[in-house]
Parts: sequence; structure tokens; C-alpha cells
Amino acid sequence: MKSITFFMHNVYAMGGTVKSISQLANILAEKGHHVEIITIFKGADSPYFDIHESIKIKPLINYQFHPLNIKDIIINRIAKFTSFSRPKYISQFEPGIDQFSHYIEKKMIKAISNVSTDVIVGTRASFNILIAKYAGSQIEKVGMEHMNFDAHSEPYQQEIIKSYRDLDKITTLTTVDKNKYQSHIDTPVFVVPNIINEIRLHEPKSKIICTAGRLEYEKGFDLLIESINPIQETVRKFNYQVHIYGEGKEQANLQQLINQYNLSDIVKLYGSTQQLNEKLAVSEITVIPSRNEGFGMVILEAMNQSSIVVSFDGNAGPDSIIQNNVNGYLIEHENVDALSNQLRRLINQEFKDEVVIQNGYKTVTSYAPKAIYQDFLTMLNA
Repeated sequence: MKSITFFMHNVYAMGGTVKSISQLANILAEKGHHVEIITIFKGADSPYFDIHESIKIKPLINYQFHPLNIKDIIINRIAKFTSFSRPKYISQFEPGIDQFSHYIEKKMIKAISNVSTDVIVGTRASFNILIAKYAGSQIEKVGMEHMNFDAHSEPYQQEIIKSYRDLDKITTLTTVDKNKYQSHIDTPVFVVPNIINEIRLHEPKSKIICTAGRLEYEKGFDLLIESINPIQETVRKFNYQVHIYGEGKEQANLQQLINQYNLSDIVKLYGSTQQLNEKLAVSEITVIPSRNEGFGMVILEAMNQSSIVVSFDGNAGPDSIIQNNVNGYLIEHENVDALSNQLRRLINQEFKDEVVIQNGYKTVTSYAPKAIYQDFLTMLNA
């Protein structure tokens, strides 16, 4: 059995990629693989999601307040206010470039070059680029993509194409994205979707429209709020509430939009939650309003909890998972009026939801741990 190292951003923080990698690492460990996780950042005592007891976690930068971590904390502060410590090797197109410094990237490169497992798996484009360049020649280098190719800027796409030629294998979340990569490079590409491994709760439904994710522009929560504005009286008439779970830099802007439209009684911003499945289980409707969505774990989690899913088309993830009018509803990309109308019709109960719910259950089975483990194993053994 091959041993595997996952190279991650922060296993101690909430996020769809963090959850999917944690679940994949767990199933690999359960099957007997030796699994390690290198996490660049650590800011909590325990990983955000449960990790199998046999998995060794190696943090590179620990921001917890402790005498042993003072150097990491001080250098990070200096890097935020000076230019001399800016990263030199991490791609300048990395969306979170401000989180990194030359000090951090040196630790990253050293950790990559010292990996001793059979396989190293990068989980972010900028990490995959470093792995392609600095991982040992005896190590199998896998670039795991959690963003669809078209979501990257064109200069970043060109850098990715050039660097990924030095990887041994690439994985994507969807067939659409696999085809996109194969049109640019000869490196073997495999589809390894995210795992859904949650208990179905069968809770009584409440009149809740739910959504969850990082409060970032690309997630489109402003579009959901915009769509509620013209139907707010209908929402109130039928006693519905809109619950948004997550944290991020758009939080203040979203709250301002809620206040602007006088929606504060029906649209609520909550922080991130580790009980998302419980929230989805009591929600009648789940909206994924992303401008760009590489996969969309919340789609599967909502289907698993009998919540009707509505999302925009034109995104690799929703387009791959949702069949319109079969297991959910796809709305024209970023069309706020169409989303508003769809939600109004669902609130008015103009659809036979039970058929959609049952078809959602069938969809979820394709993403069960056993199925995704086989996909990953096929890639490993190819």
C-alpha cells in the first residue's frame, strides 16, 4: 500500500477543501494506508474536522500564543507591513498571497523536499506548482485541483499549464474540468470528486432557506440577498427565514446590504458552524449562489439532508451534480430575477418536492466514501 502526504493550507480551519481532504485522508487511513498531513498554518488545538488517530499532522507555522511560537508570530506581523519579506517562489497569482512571506515559503519548500512517503498530494494550485518543482524525484507528485480551471486568471492558467507538466498526475473534481486540463497538457488527469460521508438525520423541516460557505465575493451571497429583496413580503407572509452560515471579509458588506433592503428580520448572518448537517436537515431549501464553484460540497450535504437545492448554472460543480428539475434546480448564471422567481415558486410549493428529494438521495450514493476511495485508488495505481 502506498504511503501518502497531503500538503494543505490549514487543516485547523473551516472550509470545503479542508473537509473533503480530511475525509479522504480518513478513509485512506482506515483502509491501511500510512497518511501524513503537512499543514502550513495552525491556529487551534485540534483540526476543524475529525482526523483518524493514525494520521500524523505536521504544522509549519503555529500562530497559537505560546513561547515556542513567538518567532512565527513576530515574523508574520513584520511581513504584513514590509516588502522585504514578500514571497519569492510562491506564484504571485495565488489568491491568498498576502498570507505568505519569504520565511513561510522557505519552510514550505523545505517540507516538500523532505517528504519521504511514496506520494505527495498538493491541494491548491500554488502548492502544486511548488511540489512540481521541489519534491524529490523518487516521490510521485500529484496535483489535486479544487478550483475549476476557468476560475483561475489567464496568467495563472498559463503558469499552471507550464508547471503541471512536471507533475506525475492531476486530479479534478469533475469530468468537465478533466477535459479542460487534458486539452492543454499531457500529464494524466483523473476525476476524484469530494466525499460525502454524513448521517442522514430525518429532522422535521422548518421554513428555512439555508446557505453556507466562506463570505467571499465568489460565493455570491450578495446575489442571494438581492434575490430576496423583491420577494421579501412573500417570505414574511409564509414565515420563511434565510440563514447564512460562514465567516469572511464580505461579512460587513453583506450585513450592510441586508440593512439597506430592510431584511434584518428575515435574513440572518450566522458564523461558521460545525453543525451544518443539523442546519441543513431542518431547512426546506438550500441555495448555492456562487459566481464560481469548483464542486460545491454543500450541494451534496443538502441533498443528503432532504433539502431542495437551487444553484446557478455555468459552474463546473453545480453543473456536474445537479440535473435541473430532477434532483434540484439550476438557474441562469448570476440571474438574480430568475433566482428570486424560483425561490418564490418553491415557497409557494408549486413543485412536487418528494421526487426531487429521492433523486437527490440517489445522487449522493455516487459520492460515498467507498466510491471515491476507488476513484483515488485507480489514480494511485495507474
